[in-house]
Amino acid sequence: MEFAEFTFLNTTGASLSQPAAKRMRAHITKTNFAKRRQRLSKPTGIETESRTKRTRTTSPESHPDVVLPPIPTQPDLAANITAFHKLQELVFLEGRHSPDSPSEAVWFNLIASDPALVEATMAVAVRQWSPDNSWQSKADYHSYIAVNLIKQRITSTTTRTDGVLGAVITMAFGAALAQDDYAWNVHIDGLAHIIKDRESRNPHTMPTWFLDLVVQDSINSIFNYPRVWHQSIIQALGDYHDQRILQLAAIHDSVVQLQNTINSHRKHPSDAAVIAQVIEEPLARLHYETRSLRTKNNPHIDAAARSIELVLYLLWPSQTGAHLTLLAGELGDAMSRYPIKGCSYMDLTSFQLMIGAVAADKGSPARTWFVDRLSRAVRWMQTRGWREPLNILQRRFMSDVDVGLMGRRFKDLWKELHDIDVTLEFQSSVETLQ
Repeated sequence: MEFAEFTFLNTTGASLSQPAAKRMRAHITKTNFAKRRQRLSKPTGIETESRTKRTRTTSPESHPDVVLPPIPTQPDLAANITAFHKLQELVFLEGRHSPDSPSEAVWFNLIASDPALVEATMAVAVRQWSPDNSWQSKADYHSYIAVNLIKQRITSTTTRTDGVLGAVITMAFGAALAQDDYAWNVHIDGLAHIIKDRESRNPHTMPTWFLDLVVQDSINSIFNYPRVWHQSIIQALGDYHDQRILQLAAIHDSVVQLQNTINSHRKHPSDAAVIAQVIEEPLARLHYETRSLRTKNNPHIDAAARSIELVLYLLWPSQTGAHLTLLAGELGDAMSRYPIKGCSYMDLTSFQLMIGAVAADKGSPARTWFVDRLSRAVRWMQTRGWREPLNILQRRFMSDVDVGLMGRRFKDLWKELHDIDVTLEFQSSVETLQ
């Protein structure tokens, strides 16, 4: 495949917005001068306390080695255990996370062995660690390095490795978190080209973790907040999972269309005959197709199917709260079987978790499980200086999606999560004073 097809790499730093590119260039210049001063005076730390007085939770000085040392270009030399542990602490905000399954061990080893994936992960983790400008500048720097390393990998190898795949999808995820639609589309376009090129050379060699991430994101896409789900990606992966991904994509498109129809009906009610034709008949078909998608052999496909079933019941209620709570519990069980644990940023933006929370009855163990996962992610973000972490969803959801019944349910959930964290913060302040 010609390098020109990878449009997201044709211009160094092209994936950065103009303000970010400006900050990145300034940061690189500043870093070069700082390194020279270090060689002359050998100061300790990245910056001295006299240069800035920021809070402990948000300042880079609280993690003086947050910018990793230069990453070796040879994969077998890149597994620096100290740097990798620091990376884990940035990604898993609650602290270092040891692999709980063989799949997680493979994923961690892949990150530690590929400099491009290390830098891409650093770019996202540092960006979300704190809104402080100094952290944002460091994130721009890591993004710049990541793009150049990806470029080197693509131009110097004949195979698009798992590391390159992970690096690009990580950059796309970071763009989604930053709500940078331009960068996200550029990375997704590049990702689709990489998949097609890889499949043309070595068919059916896509890693399971990649497929699982795409499947999981189908629910987010229903509510117009995709992190990696895109039609071009789905087309490139059509034959995987016994074509279940294609089946899921068809159901996804039908659910989106049905959601728009139902929202329109609630604004401008139709007569019974029209309702039966444009809502109830498609709804019955989708219930049947979604139930047939269930499988015990793949927790991500199974969770996607149960999530969509809940979405259908919430869009057009026809079952009791007890039935939805039971189904939400089954969704939670399926998500508990995911072979790779998602980071806090994945949880914070997971509409699967939100669907389970709004579907289950209040006070039920099923709902508690979903709310705890979401609330934990919100709290960790708040401790890093993000006072309203859920705004990332509220702004996107309310601006792009007809609110309707689902929108009101989500708004109530987000208010509840905010109130929970305000209460916990108040209790913590009282305990500190005592």
